[in-house]
Amino acid sequence: MHSPVTMTIPATFQPEVRIAISLRLSRSDDASTSLDVQLRACKDSIRAAGFDPERAEVFIDDGVSGATPLSDRDGMSSLMAYRPTHVWAWKLDRYSRSVREFLNLVAWAETPDRRVILATADGSLNTATPGGRLIALILVALAEWERQMMTERILAAHQERREQGRWSSGFAPFPFKVVREHPKAPAYLDADSAMVPLVIKAVGELLAGGNIASSSRLLPIGRQQWRKLLLGVTLRGWRQFKGELIVQEDGVTPVQFAPEILDAVTHARLLARLDELSVGVRVVRQEASPLLIGFILCGRCEGRFTGSQSGRKKPLYQCANHGSIMAHLVEPKVESDFLNRFGAEPVMRAIHRGGVDHTAALLDLTATHTRIMEAITSLSGPSVAILATKLQETEATIERLRAEHDPEVRTTYEPTDMVLRDVWADATEDSKRSLLTDKGLRVTVHPNGHPGGRLRIQWGQPPIENRKHTRPITVAERRMAIAAE
Repeated sequence: MHSPVTMTIPATFQPEVRIAISLRLSRSDDASTSLDVQLRACKDSIRAAGFDPERAEVFIDDGVSGATPLSDRDGMSSLMAYRPTHVWAWKLDRYSRSVREFLNLVAWAETPDRRVILATADGSLNTATPGGRLIALILVALAEWERQMMTERILAAHQERREQGRWSSGFAPFPFKVVREHPKAPAYLDADSAMVPLVIKAVGELLAGGNIASSSRLLPIGRQQWRKLLLGVTLRGWRQFKGELIVQEDGVTPVQFAPEILDAVTHARLLARLDELSVGVRVVRQEASPLLIGFILCGRCEGRFTGSQSGRKKPLYQCANHGSIMAHLVEPKVESDFLNRFGAEPVMRAIHRGGVDHTAALLDLTATHTRIMEAITSLSGPSVAILATKLQETEATIERLRAEHDPEVRTTYEPTDMVLRDVWADATEDSKRSLLTDKGLRVTVHPNGHPGGRLRIQWGQPPIENRKHTRPITVAERRMAIAAE
């Protein structure tokens, strides 16, 4: 009977070893934990374990948080696909700062067909033993706790800066700038003296009848950014966080982060103007001169003239049915008549009062007042004194807001030192159109040889209706219509 054949394995034989080094860095400006520092430490530890560190494959996650899932990290995903037998990292938190993600890593490493050993260069981790895995889980739990505490400290610091009206970080919003008393002092926002006059001028252009496009030409920002700025609270000197207005401890008063560029009344007028534009109130645009578009009627069909161009590219006004008139024959006459009639009139300045609406805040405070009263009746001891103080503060705030509450905007006018002739000379076409609209301009164009002249300029007229041009019905069309009936 033959004895069984046995194989003697040399003492120097080792199964194939595939070593991977996992490097992770959250911030590139931290030299103490740089990728080079991590790599050198891992290679020294691999060499001390009796392996050749030069044969190890290196996998890097640069700029990746320790809380990022393993599947979302390019370096770690590639490492797992490499199927190593050993994995080294500098320290335990280089693998992960999340207990859940580290457990996922351990589960991957202990799959029966893998049995990957996880180790660290500082010796805090070696999953080759049950005790090593237990210590690893404890250390990862501490790393996750540290990350959560760090997040809470950062959020608390940001909250404190917001309540103090300080600027946290990043570029200042237009039209402000970041100022500090000295390089290490807290940062605050201040008005940019070069940009604020441009904003005020653009706001005036918009309120005078312009639109987003025309008013944004005065600014170094685009139309979309200008519209967003007008719809927000930045020009009031306020800020929002996650869509909510940042207020003081009373829960009502906004924190003033920067000087107020627009008061409440002007801001309300702007929002109303934007509402008008959003529902179709637009400045009419034509290729020809737009000054009198919407003011000229045809004396024969009462249709509105539109802007057009002649064969020589000269601007003119045209009726769809009854000819046209060159712009240079009508615009100077309208301008001259306007200046003769109204040029010496003083420019009126609008004075707006009111526009302070605390309705929502008063509702919230009234509800808070009710809750405090209910709580006082059900508590005793020191808590009652605390609630009584809170009740007094709430009542004082309600009284103050009621005194300020004046939602109705009242507008009165008073004369200034300027006259309309001066304003007309420097006005844009949109502003001139607003002046003509205020004076009720209507121009009627008659055929040549009309007894009253070809042009009839009237003031104080209601706006011209937007009539569609219709072609006169021919005799043949009339007969066909009668036959059809």
